[in-house]
Amino acid sequence: MSQVIVDGVLLGNRTDSDAALTVRLAVLADELGYREIWLGESTGHDAFALAVAVAAAAGDLPGACADAEAGRPPGAGPATADEIRRATPEPRNRAALTLGPLPALVRDPVTAARGAASVATLTGRDIGLALTASTGLVVVDWHGRPRTDPATALAETLTVLGPLTRNEPISFQGVSVRSRGFRARLEPSEASLTVLAFGLEASEVAVGRADRVAVPLATVEHAARIKARLALTADRLHRSVPRLAVFLPTVVDPDQQALDWIRRSLLPYLDADGFGRMFAEAGHGELVDLARGGAHERSLLAAMPEDVLRSIAAIGDLNQVCSAFEDYRQAGVDEIVMLPENHAPGVIEHTIRALAK
Repeated sequence: MSQVIVDGVLLGNRTDSDAALTVRLAVLADELGYREIWLGESTGHDAFALAVAVAAAAGDLPGACADAEAGRPPGAGPATADEIRRATPEPRNRAALTLGPLPALVRDPVTAARGAASVATLTGRDIGLALTASTGLVVVDWHGRPRTDPATALAETLTVLGPLTRNEPISFQGVSVRSRGFRARLEPSEASLTVLAFGLEASEVAVGRADRVAVPLATVEHAARIKARLALTADRLHRSVPRLAVFLPTVVDPDQQALDWIRRSLLPYLDADGFGRMFAEAGHGELVDLARGGAHERSLLAAMPEDVLRSIAAIGDLNQVCSAFEDYRQAGVDEIVMLPENHAPGVIEHTIRALAK
């Protein structure tokens, strides 16, 4: 078994993600001994379906249903979930599968809990659910749902979702979320819960409701601030401090195309609230001003030095990447989830393999 020097890998989170490629890369990470594989979703696929496909491709599922049915008397009905689980061969590598980030305002708690239980039953894997308030584009435009108070909706979703993943009865009437009387027919998934957060409000929502906070993009300094906020909130509420994970764009031995890909991926963040301030605090205020002034994409790319990339990514040779990881750990980050996605599958595969030495 390889020794993986990162905590997890997020795959399938881009709008142009190729589901078949995501499955192949996830199976590779599983075979190499990665402890956790995050499976995002966007316009191309469903995260729950993708998780089952990954487990099947990794050898968890072949023949399980048929094996469970074998020897049953005629008319006995389909195999039960327990029988399927017993018939499913033990996989050689069992990375936990974390589904998401999923928009809490779209995936209601019953849907999320039922999906997690289904994946856990079919795959035999440890399961996680990662939730986010998401954007107006996803919630309002795509799904036609209101997004008036995202933090409250996220808090209420977590309040209901926790008991549901443990098959505990729930009766809850909130502002945005209501649930009463649902009882799953599957074994509880006991899914871990993660909140995707960048600012103070969503981070505080996680304390007492989630196991972990994940920051989608952060400098070392911003990650340290989030960790401090979590500790202060937990102390005030007399709760335990959630673990802190950071999503870190990661490329080992990048070529110019790989660096340019990361540059393009940062463009939407430069003038976004919070993210823009973070980049300005990191010394890139002129670039943020250009973005807020409506500069063309080509101008922004030309004006973006490699220092900007290095402030939020782990790039370079293996030693440089590991050094970047260590900087985040020294700042209090508990888990690093790398984002190896790039323009070329070969670059992604090289990075996944390089970090499993």
